[in-house]
Amino acid sequence: PTTSPLPTRAETHHAPRLAPEARSDLRRNMYSRVYPARARGAGACTAHAPPRPSCRPYRAPLGCDRWRSNMAARRSAQLTARAAATEVSTLGLIFDRGLPGSWDEGGVGAPVVRCYVGDNEERWVMWYSGRTADSLDVPTTESVDAVAPSAGSAGVAISGDGINWLRGADQVTGARDANARSDVGKVMSRNEDWWWFDTAHMQVSDVQILSSSNVDSGTGVFWMFYSGGDYHPMAPLPEFPGTSTASTDGDDGVAPPAWEGFRTRPGLAMSQDGRNWARIEADHYTGALFDVGEEGAWDELFIGSPQMLATGPKDMRMYYHSYDRSRARFVVGMARSEDGFKWSKSGVVFDPREAGAGVGDHDELGAASICVTRDVDNRQYVMFYEAVAADSSRSIGMAVSKDGTKGWKRCPSPVLRASDAAAWDDGAIGSPCAVSMSKGKWRLYYAGRRTKGAAPHQGIGVALSVDDGDQFEGMPARFARRTGSAAAPQP
Repeated sequence: PTTSPLPTRAETHHAPRLAPEARSDLRRNMYSRVYPARARGAGACTAHAPPRPSCRPYRAPLGCDRWRSNMAARRSAQLTARAAATEVSTLGLIFDRGLPGSWDEGGVGAPVVRCYVGDNEERWVMWYSGRTADSLDVPTTESVDAVAPSAGSAGVAISGDGINWLRGADQVTGARDANARSDVGKVMSRNEDWWWFDTAHMQVSDVQILSSSNVDSGTGVFWMFYSGGDYHPMAPLPEFPGTSTASTDGDDGVAPPAWEGFRTRPGLAMSQDGRNWARIEADHYTGALFDVGEEGAWDELFIGSPQMLATGPKDMRMYYHSYDRSRARFVVGMARSEDGFKWSKSGVVFDPREAGAGVGDHDELGAASICVTRDVDNRQYVMFYEAVAADSSRSIGMAVSKDGTKGWKRCPSPVLRASDAAAWDDGAIGSPCAVSMSKGKWRLYYAGRRTKGAAPHQGIGVALSVDDGDQFEGMPARFARRTGSAAAPQP
């Protein structure tokens, strides 16, 4: 490793791209000085290296009738057993945590749902985040769940109606034959290259099919935008909503554990089939698309739920959220790019307080995880967001804008609240993903949990727009959880 002094953050924030050899030396030097116990190389500590199985467990051929039947029966039995054991309502729940031993047994969330319509069928695909119960190698999982609940790895599931999902308990096989469309399971994990920004965890937040002159492909390819965190330690933030960690020593004189994985940055991966992904290394020295803000900036803490919207030729917008310490609330910002690889920040574009939120409102502490989409019928942009109240409770809020950059009009009431009591999502809901259906109807996919505060999401649900419900700027302003079991298809 080089013995040159470690550059300060101000020196590296706007630093030009270095030559490969210099970048390698810089990364190695930075890592060895920040994480000396985890440095790689001769004599390196391997205490944090993930265990590697000696062999893969047997899996029945994907897509066969017996495999589908077994999976459906196991999922039905699991949902029934969990509901009976805890006597909680599963209204709206369509996707529970994985079976014991699965890659997503510890939590599931951050759904990204897409519907592809062909000549003879509808094909629904959901990318989502999940993890095992002990997959996060951090001093406290609160630091991760505070900004990215259920972050860890990313997986894919498929469906014929968006309600009944076929999922996998292990890594996808990477099949490219007739079984490729039924190849489901984990598709990406945290990065094992120590210099990257996503060595601790990752969370998918958007998937698009795009074509680009910078990508050598005759057809469109899948672009996955995601956030990831590393092992850089930071002092706990007692003022951060939903967390219980104090920044000072407790009564026993023991300081609380440092937060690792909290500072997330945006990343990009590409795929030809939506299952076999390759990370794209951007200009930032960690491989991220861009860095958090300078000290004192509104996005100095983290970049959360990055979502891309292509609005025209050479006009790609990335919406993301962060916690502005000066405002003491969550706000939404935007970055713009011509090619999807080099981004420039545009600042804050939506602050619920500036749009009319007041004391006691459902979004008094701002807007967290977001989903921005087009409302074609009314020629406007719609933002569904995770609304944070003063007591850190979470609901789904909505705002509309004519151009997607300014003039956001905020719906005064949440479009969906957490369940009242004794339900799988009575603790908190968030991570919305809206899908426009026919005849002005909408589906709202979301993640939920029973636990209040920072904890992993425990399931994915769906709510449907109410036909005769309230309207706001032409959009349905009330959603109701889908009734019936996931085995009984509904529109």
